[in-house]
Amino acid sequence: MNHKWLIRRLASVIVAIFATIVISWALLEFSPYSPANYIMQFINPQEFAQKPELYSSLIDYLNTLRPHGNPLISAADYVWNTLHGNLGFSIISNVPVAQLIAVALPWTLFIVVTSLLISFFLGIRIGQKLGYMRGTKTDSISTVSLSILRSVPIYIYAVLLIYILAFTYHIFPTGGAYSVHVTPGFNLPFIASVLYHAFLPIFTLTIVNLVGWILQMRANTIYVLGEDFVNFAEVSGIKKDIIEKKYIGKNAILPLYTSLVIAIGFSFSGSVFVEQTFSYPGVGNLLINSITSNDYPTEMGVFIIIIVAVIVGNLIADLTYSFLDPRAKVGEE
Repeated sequence: MNHKWLIRRLASVIVAIFATIVISWALLEFSPYSPANYIMQFINPQEFAQKPELYSSLIDYLNTLRPHGNPLISAADYVWNTLHGNLGFSIISNVPVAQLIAVALPWTLFIVVTSLLISFFLGIRIGQKLGYMRGTKTDSISTVSLSILRSVPIYIYAVLLIYILAFTYHIFPTGGAYSVHVTPGFNLPFIASVLYHAFLPIFTLTIVNLVGWILQMRANTIYVLGEDFVNFAEVSGIKKDIIEKKYIGKNAILPLYTSLVIAIGFSFSGSVFVEQTFSYPGVGNLLINSITSNDYPTEMGVFIIIIVAVIVGNLIADLTYSFLDPRAKVGEE
């Protein structure tokens, strides 16, 4: 591993995370919809006519939330607090933002990681088979159909599934993470209820991800099929199954590894629509609720988590790819 490249790569990650935190501070501090401005629009001075002291103290407190003092010191304090897990307090619930995210994050990770793994392994298998059938009528029809499905927004799938399977036929629940009739904990009724309520969100994310993996794996397989080492293996009389698994499959799947790791970070943004549609208590639902209520500290906290997830995903993909493909040297110029 090239140590100079590693240092530069880690430095770029630190700079990206630092820039993300500073931008979130600027939005929180100077936006016209900042917490102080949001609260003050609901304050009517006439309602405090009998208590002018209370009104004055409230205004003084809200003014402390507005930009004041040296902005560099204020930004440095915000960065320091954020790096130590202090993301401020929610305006609506008066609960630490870090605590809200800690409660919501496991639910999002559950449906995102589960759907990605299911769609990935199904996608590479189906895509590989389509790659072998390149040029056939089946391949043409499948490719066109998959391209159409891929162009459909994720919230359309979510709305259709919840309308048909939840509201119309009542096969699955319309929302929530588990039933109110079970006791949370490591017990079979609770686990079954969690899986039952998570089926539609996971299924929706799986459909969208699956189409992408199939098309990518098909394209990679077709590319590898044209390589000289595959033609040489076929001429040498090596069995077809061995060629498909060791020569084609392994080489076609390598480029998808990077996409898989990065997709975990980007899937947080896709889960926003799904969680909102199914009323699933994850990070996406928390973000939508904070946006609609102008809860800026919570918004910025969730945005930071999503962006950091993408940045870290890219870093992990860069550092680990060479272990899967010895031909790729990390940091090689």
